[in-house]
Amino acid sequence: AILVEHFPDIFNVEFTAKMEAQLDSVEAGKKSSIQVLQDFYNPFNQALQRVDSKKTHIKQSLLENTGEKCPECGRELVIKWGRNGKFMACSGYPDCKYTRPIEEEQLETEISCDLCGSPMVVKTGKFGRFLACSAYPKCKNTKPLSIGVPCPRENCDGEIVEKRTRRGKIFYGCSRYPDCDFATWNLPVNQPCSQCHNPYLELRVSKAKGEYLYCPKCKAEFPAPKSKT
Repeated sequence: AILVEHFPDIFNVEFTAKMEAQLDSVEAGKKSSIQVLQDFYNPFNQALQRVDSKKTHIKQSLLENTGEKCPECGRELVIKWGRNGKFMACSGYPDCKYTRPIEEEQLETEISCDLCGSPMVVKTGKFGRFLACSAYPKCKNTKPLSIGVPCPRENCDGEIVEKRTRRGKIFYGCSRYPDCDFATWNLPVNQPCSQCHNPYLELRVSKAKGEYLYCPKCKAEFPAPKSKT
């Protein structure tokens, strides 16, 4: 929400489509790559400077009060954001450096651990959600969280799993990585393209069209399936 608020042009749903059109113009020789980079960088740099001047206020706005007292100094504990997600910290920092992790809510699944047979649960780590054995720490088995779509690469028997970059952005990649490097920013859908027979489509969103399915191979577009109510 903070990034969307302060970088609205970049997080606009039309941004990706506009960048693709710009790159197509470079490929067609209508624009130079330097011109496209300047068109992006100049307004981005101005927005970055505005955000930098507000960073103290932004950090304060991210704090969440808990009403719980610090066990070391008695001041209130707050919820802060770090590179690995949320954590509890003393509001008296830097005088008091008490911190502790937040106990995450575990989502139960019907998947059994292939090592001990216990139910697997969904946990969130610094690189996104994953499956972990509910018998931890006795069993430390973990597995990537599949989205139910087979990897579209030829001769690959992997599955597409949800992943997260070091900066927290979600993407989708093959569970066989690094043997298979298939990856995409858009959610793959297990539906072949009716025009070019590409084995999967991508779910995309735009302001004008709303949700729709897109073929990354032939660029055909299809209506998104209606959600069941």
